[in-house]
Amino acid sequence: MKNIYKLLFVLFVAGAMFFSCDKLETNFAALTKAPEAGAPYYLQFINASQSFETGVTEAGGLVEVEKPISVVLMGMPQSQDITVNFKVDPSTTITTDMYTMSATGVTIPAGKSSGSVTLKTIASKMPVGQTLKLVLVMDAGANNSPNPDAIKLSYSLKRIEFCPLANGVADLVGSWSGDDAWYSSIVTTVKDGANLKVSHMSEEFIEDWWAETIVSGGTFTMTVKGNGIIDIPRQHIYTTVYGGANYDYDIKGSGKWDNCGGKPHMLITYDIYYEGEAKGLAATYSAYLDGIPYLTADITLSGKGLSTHTLNGNITKPAFKK
Repeated sequence: MKNIYKLLFVLFVAGAMFFSCDKLETNFAALTKAPEAGAPYYLQFINASQSFETGVTEAGGLVEVEKPISVVLMGMPQSQDITVNFKVDPSTTITTDMYTMSATGVTIPAGKSSGSVTLKTIASKMPVGQTLKLVLVMDAGANNSPNPDAIKLSYSLKRIEFCPLANGVADLVGSWSGDDAWYSSIVTTVKDGANLKVSHMSEEFIEDWWAETIVSGGTFTMTVKGNGIIDIPRQHIYTTVYGGANYDYDIKGSGKWDNCGGKPHMLITYDIYYEGEAKGLAATYSAYLDGIPYLTADITLSGKGLSTHTLNGNITKPAFKK
């Protein structure tokens, strides 16, 4: 009678295979007592459908996907080790030279309710920007979960598209053309150690739309990381004059650089601030900027082109000044 109740309990649990497997594993560990030889059990994957992407270090190196492939025992822990092997399903699109697994199957130690092996990509062998599939099927014989979805694992694996800078920030030095705060502009950069000195960003915006003349400054420091990240810590950018009075402004922003096209490209989100104030001009007057509370520079390294001072027709200059 005792074993009949156990079997009914196992079948009940098997009917809810995908109800928070992590919680089930924890609950089994808490509820079960001493392992019992011959007690019925089933096996299934934990978190069997997931998507992962490779990464990039700040220095520009590849970061592999490294994740566990885990199996949980549904039922009483056993008094002996349980080993379950995997078969690679024909629907798999990632090839064997693009990943490693620490073992071809999982061993659940005696008295335990789960076990795992480690999957690790070999990103240098993977095609860039293409999603690949690793599909594994559990082979536990009569101890397979009765739910067919629970014994098949499907991981989507992608190597992100990233093209490092061969010469560091030196590859981002020159003249950049494109849209800057709704103006067709030229922004220039020069190398400053590991950083860039940037000039002329937002000048058309502040002089035309904001109607102030820059009398000094116009250059700030941009931090460029090898993984494509751009950071503009808050700092002074320029001094303007309006109504006979001088105004000091700061800039703060962030963004990304991309080197995978024909020429390097930067997309930067930023704002311009009165010195000492917490809220920027775009955030304060977003109602006049199509409701957008920030400025954007979408620029490509070109080395040629002229600033045209063309204002977006959807923007109305505010009729007030602080």
